[in-house]
Amino acid sequence: MNLEEMRQHYKEFDGWIHSLKGLSDAEWNKPLGDGKWSVAAVVSHLLFWDQYSLKERFPYFKEGAELPSYPDFQSVNERAHEYAESTTKEEILVGLLSVRGEFQKMLEEMDNDKLAVSFKISEHHMTVGEYFIDFIQHDLHHQKQVDASLGRTLVN
Repeated sequence: MNLEEMRQHYKEFDGWIHSLKGLSDAEWNKPLGDGKWSVAAVVSHLLFWDQYSLKERFPYFKEGAELPSYPDFQSVNERAHEYAESTTKEEILVGLLSVRGEFQKMLEEMDNDKLAVSFKISEHHMTVGEYFIDFIQHDLHHQKQVDASLGRTLVN
């Protein structure tokens, strides 16, 4: 995936986020399946991990940097789930769109050299570009789940 494709993903994904504003409360709170999280919790999960990346990762991406491991996934996910149950759809969506706007600004300032900056997270070597691609794949995975649960077809 090249830089322009990354930029395009965030623009298109913003459209998908905006489309969630039109969900009824029943759709927003609908579980993705038996024993699964609701649409709200999945979107909140995206918000929490994006906020983490924005605050705890992107500022430290320097050539050769050695960053600590990710926090405990389960505890972050549980906080995201609790947040989804205690706040409004609008707050979650506005928060996610705000963080995504920051990602888009970063990508607009990127070039191939900046995408190639290499660092380590724990013992895992990666580049800035690979980090973005991992999170884009994460987006698409959850978008597909949400759309399937709502009976939507993914257009990509």
